[in-house]
Amino acid sequence: MSATSVSLQPQELSEHSPIVATTDGGNTEQQLLNEQEALYFPIAQRDPNDVRTILRLAVCALGFALLSLALAALLTYMLTRSPSLVVVERTSEGDRVVGDDRQYMLTGSIQVRPDSPSDGDKKYAAAKWAETFFQIDPQTRRADIIRGLKMMTPDAAVALVDGVKQSGEWETQRREEWQAVWKPQVISVSHDDPYKVEIVGQQQINKTIGGAVQHTTRQLMFTLALRADTAKRTEDNQNTGFRIAGIVDMKTLEPTTVPTSTVATNPSTISVAPPQPAQ
Repeated sequence: MSATSVSLQPQELSEHSPIVATTDGGNTEQQLLNEQEALYFPIAQRDPNDVRTILRLAVCALGFALLSLALAALLTYMLTRSPSLVVVERTSEGDRVVGDDRQYMLTGSIQVRPDSPSDGDKKYAAAKWAETFFQIDPQTRRADIIRGLKMMTPDAAVALVDGVKQSGEWETQRREEWQAVWKPQVISVSHDDPYKVEIVGQQQINKTIGGAVQHTTRQLMFTLALRADTAKRTEDNQNTGFRIAGIVDMKTLEPTTVPTSTVATNPSTISVAPPQPAQ
């Protein structure tokens, strides 16, 4: 058995220079070429588990993105759609919405039909607005006025506030510590215009003038112009679908004011005051 010795000649390697080797045992030129290729072109491999993990993560990310888009589209649809059916209960005070577009077993006078604000909603909106301004409680007066202004269209609310500031009515009520009970007597939709509601009511007032409490009862007759709210039924319009567009006409029957102690023996006398300008 003979020993084989290989001696390599030291040589400077460059990018284009081949490896030169002298052999004593008969290495072929092909072996030298393979060694040279292995030196300059190393074989790189990736772990198959890494490849599978990356693919799984990519598939999960794509599925999550598709699910998020589907949920966003469904949420947008649910927030923007309007109910096709509502449950309406008819009462002596008008129609009331008591349900939505689900399935119900209905009996009696309850009907399922498309939502359409009616005359009952108009009368209810007018009655609630009148109550906020003519039912006077010093503890809740500010909140009542704000609620009444929210029921009006922006132009009508601004016009009303400007008119009251000029007349000083609210300031007089505050200074004289008004407390009033509002009793609506007639609320009806006008025969000439379906968007006008005529109201007749009585206001019983207790006020303090010069340290003496006085009692006043006056009759109010006025007509409110209504407008359909583009926002449909909201909390601001008392879920009626209508806003107050202004006071068309108002008449006040002013009584003679008497001290509270003499109300029982001296009934008040009502005189007709000139109509107030429409606000």
